[in-house]
Amino acid sequence: MPIQTLTLSVLIASPGDTAADRDVVEDAIRSWNSDHTLRRKIHLLPLRWELGAVPLVGQKDAQEVINEQFADEADVVIAVFNSRLGQATKRAVSGTAEEILRARDRGAAVHVFFSDAPIPRDHDPDQLAALNAFRTELQEHGLTGSYVSVDDLRAKVRTCLEHDAYKAGSLSSDEPDRSRPGAVLRSTHQWETEPKQDSRGRIKTRRVRHRLRVENLGEAPAENVAVEMKPVGEGQNPHLLGELTAGRIPPKSFVDFPIAMSMGTARQGTIIHRWTETDEEHSEEQTISWS
Repeated sequence: MPIQTLTLSVLIASPGDTAADRDVVEDAIRSWNSDHTLRRKIHLLPLRWELGAVPLVGQKDAQEVINEQFADEADVVIAVFNSRLGQATKRAVSGTAEEILRARDRGAAVHVFFSDAPIPRDHDPDQLAALNAFRTELQEHGLTGSYVSVDDLRAKVRTCLEHDAYKAGSLSSDEPDRSRPGAVLRSTHQWETEPKQDSRGRIKTRRVRHRLRVENLGEAPAENVAVEMKPVGEGQNPHLLGELTAGRIPPKSFVDFPIAMSMGTARQGTIIHRWTETDEEHSEEQTISWS
C-alpha cells in the first residue's frame, strides 16, 4: 500500500578534499530513513551536486547553476570542511561558503562542521588560513560544529537530522501527526564540572557526575521506559550505576540515570529507547556522543 511522506531535501556541501566525509553524511541520511521513514512518514533526500546537477551552458557560471538547482532549493544544508575552504567565486570566498550563506539568508536549516582531526601533511597553508578565517566569521553569527573522526561526524549529523525532522513534522500540518507516538524520547550526555589543581599548581576543570538524561519531548507520557546502550566503533559503554528503567516519563519531563566514564569508553554509542504508550509498545534508536 502506498504511503504519503513529507520529503526534506538535504544538500551535502563541502570542498573537494572531503569526499570520504561526504559519503559519511549521505550514509547517515540513508540510515535515518531506514530507521524512521515508514513510521514517522518523513523522508530525507540527500543531494550532491556532483551526482545530480544538470549541466547547463549559458550566461551563468557553474556555481550559479549549482545554487539554482540545489543551494536555493534545499530544506537542509549540511556543510563539511577539512583543511580547505575551496575556490573563490565572484560572490563569496568559496563555492561552499556561497551555498551556506545563501541557504542561511533564506532561512533554511544550515549545519556546518569543521574537522578537528590531524591536518594532512600535504595541506595548503593558504587554504587552511582562509578556512580558519571563514570559521571565525561563521562563529560570530551562530553555532558551528566540529568532529574528530567519521564516527563522530556520523553521530552529530544524526542529531541534526533528528532536530530538523522533528521540527518539520511539527510544522507540516495543523492536525496532530498520528503516524508517530505522542511520546518522543531523546537522550543526551550531561555532566557537571569542578576545579582541579594539577602538579604545577594550575587550576583546571574536570567533568564529574556524568549522567544519561532521557527526555520526553512529546505530548503524551511514556510508560515502562527501558533504555539500552551499545557502543559505536571501538570502546565500551559508560559504566552503569543503576538500572536504565523508569516507570513513567511525563511530557516535557526527563529522568537522569547516573553513569561513569572511563578511558575505554567509546566516543559514540547507540541508545535504544523502549516504552509503552496507550498499551502499545514503541522503540526508537538514537546515536549519541560521549565526548
